[in-house]
Amino acid sequence: MKRAIYFLLAVTILFAGCSKDEESGTYSLTGQVKNVSDRLVKQGTVNLMSDATVAYTTTLTAEGKYSFSGVNKGSYTLQVVVPGYETYQEALAISADASKNAVISGGTTMTGTIINSQTGEGLANATIAFTTAGVKSGSAVATDTTFANADFVIVTDEFGNYEITGMAYGVFVVVIRASGFTTRVITEVTVTSGEFNMPQVTLVESVGEGSLRIILTWGQTPYDLDSHLTGPIAGGDRFHMYYVNKEPSGSDVNLDVDDTYSYGPETTTIEAFHDGLYRFSIFNYSDQSIEGGLGIMNSPAKVEVYDATGLVFSLTAPSFTSGSGNTWRVFELAVSGNTYNIVPINDYTYYSGSGSVEKSSIPGEKPAMSFRPSDF
Repeated sequence: MKRAIYFLLAVTILFAGCSKDEESGTYSLTGQVKNVSDRLVKQGTVNLMSDATVAYTTTLTAEGKYSFSGVNKGSYTLQVVVPGYETYQEALAISADASKNAVISGGTTMTGTIINSQTGEGLANATIAFTTAGVKSGSAVATDTTFANADFVIVTDEFGNYEITGMAYGVFVVVIRASGFTTRVITEVTVTSGEFNMPQVTLVESVGEGSLRIILTWGQTPYDLDSHLTGPIAGGDRFHMYYVNKEPSGSDVNLDVDDTYSYGPETTTIEAFHDGLYRFSIFNYSDQSIEGGLGIMNSPAKVEVYDATGLVFSLTAPSFTSGSGNTWRVFELAVSGNTYNIVPINDYTYYSGSGSVEKSSIPGEKPAMSFRPSDF
């Protein structure tokens, strides 16, 4: 009798120590999926394949985890399928409860450069975060600017360059940050597979209260576009800032960067305001003919204005009509006391040379075109 009781007790303990899967001769498999940037992969499908057949399937959680239960003993292939990534596969033999993490890779090698607005050179230690763009209702794109949810994060080297091997392809929101600079958010960046060079991005050094920073960027051609700012100085006179006169006396204005080899930036800073009218224009130094505006449009040239709060104004060169001129008049800035108002002009006109860019203080005034014999 005692032997029978001991036997039943031993059997009870044995089965009490077994999981339900073990009792049925099946097992569990769990794991977590990350990418080559050591970031969690939060969307995708995980399969256990038996030969070419999907034996078990599940989806990744918000923590990048997956879990299978009730898996029969046997040989399988763990397969992870995520849009934008190469399919991950690894052979597994299941004979007990197991855990298997996976690192997946995309088929893109991305390179790029971040530029310092105040030097025109590469910016070291800038952090770039790529987050998969999620479509909301309608055609809007959800922009997540937090690092916590970024899919890829990289830091620029001492020359402002970065490279990600194994980047996923798809549509991303890109957020670029650096200490002392205004954070830049770029939506709907489409990354393709293979070699992908991210267009050069300028990060703008922050300005203080009562100052403005104007950034001109463009494409590979024309090689040389010039920033021109005219405005008031004491005594009722007006200054003309451009590459010949980068810090006009009494203007509190600086041409910080003059770029002559494509892309920009050209950076203009208004350190302090004077009451009156300012005007900002772009002159095509590479093509000073009456058709020079076509190169400005095709580049395309873009102007941004920043104050202490960040980006306050942005404009891309407008359509060009043949014979309209070689200069894009971008905007006027009306200043009174501590307030300013940016008024877009956004048209083209012609000047016979850089030094002749109009300094008129009349709002909206467009100069009569003057031509050189060589223009005909």
